[in-house]
Amino acid sequence: MMRPVHTAPIFRCKDRVLLDRFCRRYRIHPGDEPLAVIEQCAKAFSALPYENLTKIIKSDSVLSPNSALRFPEEVLADHLKWGTGGTCFSLTAALIAVFNELGFNAQPLLADRHYGTDTHCGLAVMHDKQGLLIDPGYLLFIPTPLPAVTSSVIALDYTTIELCPLEGGNRIELATVIRGCRKVRLTYKRSPVDAATFERAWMDSFTWEMMTYPVLTRCIAGRHLYFQGTSASVRTSEKTERFELEPSEQLAFVREKMGVANDVVLEAWEVIRHGAT
Repeated sequence: MMRPVHTAPIFRCKDRVLLDRFCRRYRIHPGDEPLAVIEQCAKAFSALPYENLTKIIKSDSVLSPNSALRFPEEVLADHLKWGTGGTCFSLTAALIAVFNELGFNAQPLLADRHYGTDTHCGLAVMHDKQGLLIDPGYLLFIPTPLPAVTSSVIALDYTTIELCPLEGGNRIELATVIRGCRKVRLTYKRSPVDAATFERAWMDSFTWEMMTYPVLTRCIAGRHLYFQGTSASVRTSEKTERFELEPSEQLAFVREKMGVANDVVLEAWEVIRHGAT
């Protein structure tokens, strides 16, 4: 393995036993061709749900956002034990750490959403002098060259994603096209940020309203599953079904569809119920 690019703790996973367990679990073979390893790592992270339950639980147990950040070793260990994942910042940091320890140059990218600047993130991993975009927080697990002139189109089972370069390729707009309806979701900044800037944006996320209710999403078996508050939806290429769930149904949906262990779900619901976040 090559010397890691990053030294900042938020992008490191020094526990080699843990990293090896994760690689074995998801069939990541560091000795394969570089592009194959990149694809293996991206595919592995598709098994980690986007979820804010672990973020809510940890935030409730510490005094400041600095202590509530779930670093890569915690994200990987919790996933292997509880089936959890994280939000965009913790998932991105963890995937960068995996790439880092395997000798790849992966850099964090910040993105803007309609509700604020630097409110989302993804990463670019270098291959053949080209940055490949992966966004575990937005369930984009197909490494895709960052477009500079013309748009890129990524066909997923349940939607189509368009990556459109803006401002000479310095910004990249992500839009979804669902059954003919196009909607802009976020805009990446092409230039990577350093660890300190990424960490500041991460800490700011602890003040968001989404810290007061559960949000989980996952793509599995060609379906996009989404849960927020008390509502759930299941999207395929043909249709989108939406449900309002009773309390017992909410817990079951998160356990059975998102794959998160019952103990984690119950603890998070207890924190949310008492408004401690």
